[in-house]
Formats: sequence, structure tokens, C-alpha cells
Amino acid sequence: MANQAISAAVSQLKQEHIRLCKELARVDEALSVLGSFDGLESAPAKRGRKAKSVAPSVAAPKRKISAAARKKMSEAARARWAARKKEKAPAKA
Repeated sequence: MANQAISAAVSQLKQEHIRLCKELARVDEALSVLGSFDGLESAPAKRGRKAKSVAPSVAAPKRKISAAARKKMSEAARARWAARKKEKAPAKA
């Protein structure tokens, strides 16, 4: 029951976040129009993230990397660093 209340609160907060981002975008648009009249600046500084066009519940899930893929990536990174270290070693001597 507590999980349901928490998930409902999170859902409401996400909806409020989207609403506020849209409102901020409207305020930025109004400032850019009004700012062009006074000649001080052409557009206001961008703040925060843009509102997502996709609803949070429809957003794609995060991709997960398998343990084997992580191991291959780490081995490749180690090989790259070893090659760089090997190249730089004679320069120090």
C-alpha cells in the first residue's frame, strides 16, 4: 500500500515537472519576444532541461549491458591504455 502511495506521488511530481517545464518555455518565449524590443538581448539564457515530448510512462527503458559485453569493453580499454603507456614510456627516458 505504501508503494502505491509513493508511486502515485512520483507520478504527480513528474506531471508537475512537465507542466512547469512547458510553462518555463512559454516564459522564455515571451522574454525573447519582449527582449528583442528593448535591444538588450536577442534571446534569454537557456535554463534547465527541455520538457520531454514523450510521456514518462511511454519513455524507452534503459538499456542494460551484459556482463560479457562489460568485460569486453574493459579489456579493450585496458589494451588502449597499455598501448598509450607503451608509446609514452620511451619519451620519458
